[in-house]
Order: sequence, then C-alpha cells, then structure tokens
Amino acid sequence: MTEIARRPFDGAEEQAIAKDFAALSARHTAWLEGRGLTNRPWFILGSAPDPHVPEPFPARTAHIHVKYAGHAARQHGLPPGDLTFLLTKTKPEDVAGLELRAVLRLCKRHSPLTRIRRDLPFLRAKECALTDRERDAFIIGTLGTLFGGSGDEIRPSNGIALIAYAIAVGIPQIIVAGISLESDGYAYDRSARTRRHLAEDRAALAVVAARYPQVMTTEPGLSRITGIPLLPGATAG
Repeated sequence: MTEIARRPFDGAEEQAIAKDFAALSARHTAWLEGRGLTNRPWFILGSAPDPHVPEPFPARTAHIHVKYAGHAARQHGLPPGDLTFLLTKTKPEDVAGLELRAVLRLCKRHSPLTRIRRDLPFLRAKECALTDRERDAFIIGTLGTLFGGSGDEIRPSNGIALIAYAIAVGIPQIIVAGISLESDGYAYDRSARTRRHLAEDRAALAVVAARYPQVMTTEPGLSRITGIPLLPGATAG
C-alpha cells in the first residue's frame, strides 16, 4: 500500500482549524478551573535527558507532565503530575507506577462522553479529551501557524503543543524543563532515539520567546537557542 505523502497545511487551512480557538480555550479553562489548575504557575516537564529542576519551585506550582515524563519526575524526587498529557495509544505499562491525578488525552475525535466531561466542569472529570485538530488550533491560535515546512514534520511536538495550551488558558507563569533541541534519547529511556520535530520546535519556541514573557525555562541550552528567558536562579551554561 502506497503511503500518502504528508504536506504542511496552508494558511487558509490553518485559519479554518483555529476558527473556534476562543471558544475552545474557554471550555478547557473551565475544565481546568474545576480541577484547581488555573491561576497557578505551571512547571511543564518533558522527557529529554537530565532536566534542570528549579530550587525552590514558585508557590503553588502545578506539575504538568508531557507523556511519560512522570518517570523522570520520580527520578528527581518530584511530586506526581497534577496534569499529564497522554495519547490514545498510551499503554498501561507506559505509565505503570505513576499517579495520574488528571489527564489531558489526545484523540482522533470526541465521543458524547468526552464532550460531557469537558463541557460540564462541575463534574470535576479526571480526564479531558483533546482532538488532533484541537491541539493544532491551540498552536495556531497562540503562535500563528503550525510551522509546517520548517523541517520534515507538519507541526511542532506535543511538548510545544502543551506550552501553547498553557498560554491559551491563561496560566500566569509557565516554566519549561526537559525539552531539548540538542540531545536525543529520553530521561526514562537512554537509548539514543532521534528526536523529531526539532526544526518546528525551534521555530515555535522563538515565537514563544518573542510574544510570551510569562514562559521561562530552566534549561540553559534551550534558552540560548530560542531566546526564552532563563528562570531567575537557574544556572546559565
């Protein structure tokens, strides 16, 4: 079977994807409020090797994990994730031993149940679904484009999508760690797997640096490459 070549979305397609961005952001803000996750700093932890952990954390920091970064958090003695971004294809063994307090789950499409969980925040649902198209809407709505054509992918990584999500729902301070444009492999798996989305992530994070001063990083290399400010107290390198 011949694989259909992927291509970047054009500008008109991107604007169509993002047309419901404001309403989408409001729905997710309400769900997060029901979980007590708004009006707090977010520490977004990815799975790049050797993340730089702030000492101390800002007061009331919510710990946000990209996919399986909870394993890296445990290695550093950090608390369980207050919110974990997972995929539909995530297997139980991928998150074995992790406490998942709340889950933002990427999926292909909504079911009636996932819409209810998202749109009725008083239910305090533990899990909220985010479709692929909605993920793209958060990136376009905050950063203006998906950066397709910057490299071999048609969008940035899910780590950047989660940063865009945090910006969209009004998180006042966003601290990024465990995201690298220089190293391969993962904190919980040191096999040297090539990291994808590098060009797209670099372009996206440069826009983050230019537009959103509430986003900071503890990673000296990431700050140097993208211009995102280094969190005060973090060690430059």
